[in-house]
Amino acid sequence: MAAVSSPGNRQIHRSRSRVVCQRCHARKVKCDLILHLRDGGICTNCEKRAEICRKREQPKPSKPQRHRPSQVPVTSGLSSQDSIGTTSPSPSLIQDGEVSRFPEQIPGSALPVHSSPATSDNQGYIGEFSVLSTQGPLSCETPAVVGVLSKCIEAQIQTSTGADQLPPKSLTEALSSLYFKYLYHRIPVVDHQDVASVCSSTLLQQSLCLAGSVLRHPKSTKSLVESERFYARAKALFYSNHEHDPLTILKSVCLLTLWTVTPPAVVTIDSGWSWLGLAIRFAFQIGLHKESTYSQRSSPGCARRIAWFLYAQDKLHTICFGRPQMIQLQDFDLHPPSVTDFENPEDGQALQFVLYTKLMTILAQMLPLQQRDPTATSEKALAILSELKDWVGNMTLHLHIFDNSGILIYDRALYEILTWYFTCVISFFHVHGRFFHPSVISTITLVASSCIIRLYQEMDYRDDINYLMPINNWSMMVASLPQLSSLRHENNTVTIAEHDTGIDPLSLEELDILLEIMAERTIKFPGAGAVLEKIRRFRTEIISHGASSNALFGLHEPSKYPWSSNERTYATIPRIHELFPFQKEISPRMDLLYTMETDEFPSGLFENFTDWSIENFFNLDDFNPCP
Repeated sequence: MAAVSSPGNRQIHRSRSRVVCQRCHARKVKCDLILHLRDGGICTNCEKRAEICRKREQPKPSKPQRHRPSQVPVTSGLSSQDSIGTTSPSPSLIQDGEVSRFPEQIPGSALPVHSSPATSDNQGYIGEFSVLSTQGPLSCETPAVVGVLSKCIEAQIQTSTGADQLPPKSLTEALSSLYFKYLYHRIPVVDHQDVASVCSSTLLQQSLCLAGSVLRHPKSTKSLVESERFYARAKALFYSNHEHDPLTILKSVCLLTLWTVTPPAVVTIDSGWSWLGLAIRFAFQIGLHKESTYSQRSSPGCARRIAWFLYAQDKLHTICFGRPQMIQLQDFDLHPPSVTDFENPEDGQALQFVLYTKLMTILAQMLPLQQRDPTATSEKALAILSELKDWVGNMTLHLHIFDNSGILIYDRALYEILTWYFTCVISFFHVHGRFFHPSVISTITLVASSCIIRLYQEMDYRDDINYLMPINNWSMMVASLPQLSSLRHENNTVTIAEHDTGIDPLSLEELDILLEIMAERTIKFPGAGAVLEKIRRFRTEIISHGASSNALFGLHEPSKYPWSSNERTYATIPRIHELFPFQKEISPRMDLLYTMETDEFPSGLFENFTDWSIENFFNLDDFNPCP
């Protein structure tokens, strides 16, 4: 006789909503997201807690399976974001005694898999000449069981560190606005729509907070603690695979390159150099280095900006540290960026990034730093110099630093780009200086150095030095070298009294300007102190030793180093003034250029100049730029 179940024994089955948010699902509380889909998409619980409300994607239904005892639930159907705000997962999965209970050891069980649509945004790039590319489309599926243990550990990391907890919305918005206002012209890897969305990536927001905090005026050395907090959280989210969208991950890693607080002599993964390498490899994996992949991308403009940012940073770090390039030209076939790649093509920052990127492609032609490169010729050197002239000429057509009355127009972002232009001019003569008359080199680099320092001075007047990145320390170091060389020599605009020691007062003045600016930067970037102390020491030794200071830096007196055209033929630099198409108010050194003739220098004009001997003096290995 069949037993009749009583109402007390009957289990009541409650229907469960299939539209819930991730946080309510994780907390096992009732969610009313389905009632708010049309009015903002935020459930009542998340609204009360001021948390980001994300809809939970339902796992695909599977065929009913009978009597599968001891089967461990597979978490492959949940993204790592499902773990936000959860309690710590059961440790049983990571204990030695429980690892053997993975699904592959259950007889007859089907192996679950992770799968993602094969689009250009999330499919790994396989080169056309790889054997793998001949096998047709490759599967994007990976065994889910492989990630079970990792996901549990990652969820514990996120919970224990609180990495997914964002600061107040007002602070997040303020820090993001600093990025778009002061850094976007150099690192345009994030769009406004990326942070305007209610479901904005937590990893990206933490990375943006890092960028914004780095841009804040430091109140003390403890200001780094705030930046480190955002850095540590973003780093934890990155390594715990919190974000799954490849392009969003790459945007975040690009911003993590801003974390540079240790000198380059310190070996650590917590540096801009390490994050840059990781970002470049990840970009290669996505295929951002190949133009053929862009036609199918959902955000081709943003992807192109990211790729060119990485390219530019790679070249700057290469010439700064003297380390190998990570992006080779033969592997990088992208079209140059244009203003149409930006959300707002009319924004001046778009044009500034386009011009800056073009300048970095010219800098790349000077790499690697080999002063005795046997393949280099004077013709090749002059071709690079011609490109520099074309770049600055084109820049002045679009962007102006003087008005019609000859008054300087202040634009911090433009001034920063111009400092990189003059840094490239000095670097050019470091690499190709042997093809040109030493006195010509001394004059051009001294004028370029003066322009750099005066532009930085204009920024300092307005307290805008604060917004420069660590790599600018290297630019300042480069600017100091021609000044140190010229320090003990009078130029044609300076009259030296008989009792004078021969110290160039203008070089003293400009060096002091530079040293004062660098001293300010040590508060935010402690590594700048090493560069500061080295320049100070050189300055003191030159003043103390006078003429004997030549021996300290490998300089030669004219009598000991005759530059007669009979002994050596130097290449002529045509139209030197085209390197400096600015009014003379940009620098007090500009008068030096007006004493030059178009194609050659008057005899005896530079006979009082000591050979700068760039190959000896401008030795980057002797400096610790600490960017």
